[in-house]
Amino acid sequence: MSNGDNMKKILSILLGALLLSGCSEKALHKYSMTATDIGFDTVVSFTAYTENEAAFNSYSAELKKQFRYYDRLFDKYNSYDGVNNIKTINDNAGRQPVKVEPVILDLLKLAKAYDTISNHQFDITMGSVLNIWHDYREAGTLANQKNKESSIPSMKELQTAAKHSGWKHVQIDEKNSTVYIDDRDVSLDVGGVAKGYAVELIADQLQKDGLQHAIINGGGNIRLIGDKPDNEAWSVGIQIPNLKAQSTDSLISVKSKGDTSFVTSGDYQRYYTYKGKIMHHIIDPDTLMPARHSRSVTVITDNSGIADILSTTLYTMSHEEGVKLINRLQKEENIQVNAIWVYDDIQKPENGTDAISVKGYQIVFSDGLKDKIKES
Repeated sequence: MSNGDNMKKILSILLGALLLSGCSEKALHKYSMTATDIGFDTVVSFTAYTENEAAFNSYSAELKKQFRYYDRLFDKYNSYDGVNNIKTINDNAGRQPVKVEPVILDLLKLAKAYDTISNHQFDITMGSVLNIWHDYREAGTLANQKNKESSIPSMKELQTAAKHSGWKHVQIDEKNSTVYIDDRDVSLDVGGVAKGYAVELIADQLQKDGLQHAIINGGGNIRLIGDKPDNEAWSVGIQIPNLKAQSTDSLISVKSKGDTSFVTSGDYQRYYTYKGKIMHHIIDPDTLMPARHSRSVTVITDNSGIADILSTTLYTMSHEEGVKLINRLQKEENIQVNAIWVYDDIQKPENGTDAISVKGYQIVFSDGLKDKIKES
């Protein structure tokens, strides 16, 4: 066989290999959906790259089903036929153990672990205190709408409620899959972890079903699944902490690849005003009052449930305290965490803290984000 024939044979083989490769890598298309009625009192958006719309619709249907399922399990306000949820546990406090799904036990165990890790800054057993603030926030929101005077709870009322808290009152029986609260005035509130925990479980399920490129946004709990097609990084915007701003407005964007979670806690969503001050829903367990350190904190890490816990926890801490917690997590728990703090003229960064100024806000971020942040 001549050299020319050999070359033709080689080219033929290469061309065949390329054709086979092209057939195996089907083109992906971008699809999106938004839902307002699948739970957690929030808007959920879902974007994915799939082979066709039918595949996207299948993933979307599974996502909606899972969101509704976890919303019912983690609900502390509503009862559902045949479902033992957080409300069921609270309703039976001081009476009897409640048999629950294993996922509730797992959620509670994670929350308990981070109560210890955070030195009690993250404490879901403070439901009695949070219930008081919830009632005042509901009444205050209505008063604001009617231009009437709002009010806040007395410190005596809050301190009395705070006496009925602590994990010593909560018994988790893994063998019998039950939870029992031994004080009828102790109440669990999983609002600082439930949504992120659910998003993580849902993302895991979708990946098991074959999804490779997607982004879930559950009301500020963002979970990236893989990279964008062609190995491109996602660009995640950090929202301006102001509801009057357009929902598409962001201060900065962060480039990220792979399975990553972004969770933000801030004072600009669930709040009312009292004498000109924002009375939001994130309560500092030390002061029993709304935390006042920053306008928002975004945590970036692998697991959405842990990111949810940490964004709430860091929001109740000073920047210095937050950095110490992050460093401890990375050293002792081997958890890689980055964070972004947003301040303004009201909530200013601590003296000596390096910050960048963007659109009238001061932004402080972890060293690990230096090459990933871009002003929007």
